[in-house]
Amino acid sequence: MAVVSFDVKELEDLTGKKLSSDLLENKIPMMGCEFEGLENGNVDYEIFPNRPDLLSVEGFARALRYFLGLDEGVETYKTTKSGQSLEIDKTVDPVRPCISAAIVKNMSMDDSVLKSLMQVQEKIHKTFGRERRKIAIGIHDFDCIEGPFTYKAVDPKKVEFIPLQSTERMDLREIGRKHPKGKYTEILKNHDKWPVIVDKNDEVLSFPPVINGKLTEVTEDTENIFIDVTGTDQRSVDHALSIISTLFWERNGSIETVTVNGKEKPDLDPEEMAVDINYVNKLLDLELSEKEFAELIRGMGFGYSDGKVRIPPYRTDIMHPMDIVEDVGISYGYSNFEVRIPDVPGVGKQQKVEEFSEKVKELIIGFGFQEVKTTVLTNYEKQFLKMEREREEVTEMENPLSGDYKICRKYLLPGLMEVIRQNQHRSYPQKVFEIGDIVKIDKDKDVGTENRRKLGALISNDNVNYSNLASVVSSLMDILGKKPKIKRHKSGTYLENRAGKFVLGDKEIGTVGEIHPKVLENWGIEKPVVAFELDLDLIRKNKS
Repeated sequence: MAVVSFDVKELEDLTGKKLSSDLLENKIPMMGCEFEGLENGNVDYEIFPNRPDLLSVEGFARALRYFLGLDEGVETYKTTKSGQSLEIDKTVDPVRPCISAAIVKNMSMDDSVLKSLMQVQEKIHKTFGRERRKIAIGIHDFDCIEGPFTYKAVDPKKVEFIPLQSTERMDLREIGRKHPKGKYTEILKNHDKWPVIVDKNDEVLSFPPVINGKLTEVTEDTENIFIDVTGTDQRSVDHALSIISTLFWERNGSIETVTVNGKEKPDLDPEEMAVDINYVNKLLDLELSEKEFAELIRGMGFGYSDGKVRIPPYRTDIMHPMDIVEDVGISYGYSNFEVRIPDVPGVGKQQKVEEFSEKVKELIIGFGFQEVKTTVLTNYEKQFLKMEREREEVTEMENPLSGDYKICRKYLLPGLMEVIRQNQHRSYPQKVFEIGDIVKIDKDKDVGTENRRKLGALISNDNVNYSNLASVVSSLMDILGKKPKIKRHKSGTYLENRAGKFVLGDKEIGTVGEIHPKVLENWGIEKPVVAFELDLDLIRKNKS
């Protein structure tokens, strides 16, 4: 999640309403953004990752106008063709294949607009953009360049330009070594050629996802803007461009499209989704008429007619009718729901696997570990390549929204490695664990898969070794009344002769070992790591 800070006066100006302290602290969080503080004329909110359109003061004010009943229905975003084009050279396909672009004219830039742009870029890059790996945004002074534009990959030692925040002309490799933003070249390290955007005169606008050129620096004197969004997933790139373009619309800018490989971008026409009102009523336990449903959904910035909801282009989070149900609930007001006990037969009780998991969790916490939760959906790179494992058969999503979430995990350790990677600035030792489900292919099941409950844990510190975790597993098993055997285990994930597998009866229930330096390098982790992963279902069902 991201915490954003807005100037209250500016938020009031864009909303068109005086905002009291009670409104800021108590009512606005009901939109789905946690109040973090109000101090010195600034208000802070924590924005959930599914609402990147709220990361700018312009987008937040727009949502607030709908929430407070000041606006309703889908905004019509008018665009005109700029006559400018951007061609995508096939050389970028292996490295960063996706790009979209737009032009905004007649902007009145000032310090507040520049600050908003800087904040929304930073927050989108960190959240929706996955630290620029998935998407990166470039904003340029359009009057300093001349189209048509080309997006291509080049030899990083043969292209030079002056990057932002510098006065020195550097090639791309030098930027990686010398520039404060050069750390983002790590995203490109496995490629021989790196992407750039150039204009008609071969002037470099941008070196995505790292840094823009000094030539197109945006200042308070800028009136016309060129926007580029690059990334690895075209849908996400287009969504980010819609969010940024409509931000400028809120500032009275005129949006012009750019022809990107023959297609006009951005496409700001609303999408449509069929929504059954009976489905909405069932899930919310309401009895809304079609007219009442239409009024509620229009109050959240949507349109409705003939059984279909019209979705504005900046609402990138709407993927299923359930997302519409959530917004209907927000519009209706959670405080207005009647509290009552559901009329269902029988009495619920905890499943045995949950009871066992709770017991194991208490024991692992007692050993000094901290619990974390990671996502079930992941990708082949994290599950196998980074862990130096051979690729295995897994459950794959048919139409994934993003390549980052393409398969169901088979192992917990990659998620824990990601946690360690992101927290290397924290104190050591770091001891984390997760108890969660993995999805295993099982063709004997009616759905072709089986969920299995696993436990994964690791320790990262300057001096850790195999025995640190082997003793933890041994103690855990003793308390659970199990006596597994430890046998030698060979795997690319672990150091040779520093790994073992646990066998209970005739079943292999898990592994333990020192993570191989090559795996640590793949993840960008500097300190040694020892880890284990156990199958709790096999342990629970074992009768010995």
